[in-house]
Amino acid sequence: MERVIQLLKLFHFTESETKVYIALLKNGAGTGYEISKWSSVPRSKVYNTLEILMEKGCAVVSKQTNPVNYSAVPIEELINNIRTNVEEDLAEVQKELTSYNQTMDLETLWYIRGYSNIFNKCRHLLEEAKSDVYIQVWREDLPYILEELQAVEKRLAQTVIILYSTDHDYDVPLHYYYRHGFEEAKLEESGGRWINLVIDSKEVLFGHIQNDKNAEVIWTQSLPMVFLTKENISHDAYCLKLIDALDEDARKQFGKELQGIRSIFKPHDNI
Repeated sequence: MERVIQLLKLFHFTESETKVYIALLKNGAGTGYEISKWSSVPRSKVYNTLEILMEKGCAVVSKQTNPVNYSAVPIEELINNIRTNVEEDLAEVQKELTSYNQTMDLETLWYIRGYSNIFNKCRHLLEEAKSDVYIQVWREDLPYILEELQAVEKRLAQTVIILYSTDHDYDVPLHYYYRHGFEEAKLEESGGRWINLVIDSKEVLFGHIQNDKNAEVIWTQSLPMVFLTKENISHDAYCLKLIDALDEDARKQFGKELQGIRSIFKPHDNI
């Protein structure tokens, strides 16, 4: 119960309100006296708590009995009520903040720190995409933007997805993407995962993801950075498409694991 108490505190529920609501969920309708026993909320406090829950739309009362009975609304209704209240609060916040808004210099390289913050930004960018999306993403991070990528695939014809996977598990619910296949070497080189995302050929987010505790990316509309990142993703797609088409011929030329492809420097006989 401690976890749900902490979670509902985020939405302005007191510990007593959460305990009473859960007691009603577990036990069904009851009198104030019964609810006090079930929830361990004192009788001197339980009736006021029930009144607050009714005002929040989380509980209902029947006056056909004496004493009256109280019951919890269904969980789905509780969530919808919270969502509506949050959306109304956010709309008011947006209205108030708009008057303070200043235009950002998007040619600047802006750093975004924190795993959740990074993928919140990715979701926003994907939702705003109008013409094209280029992305390199690891399967381990894909769940955080999967719905948005699925929507992009349906909405936009120009979508390039390069998928990396530490254990080479590329089975994901997307229609068209390139499996990278050289993850071990890339991880050894970089020491971690990364995310590269270009939106509408004018906005880019790219950077390093050590783990969900250590992650930082750059977000900018600097055209040189957009160009470089887009070209990097495009060339990944070109190479992977060629490798897939050549298949056995490529393995004969470069080795069973295609390791020879990564030997890009000219050999010197005198070394």
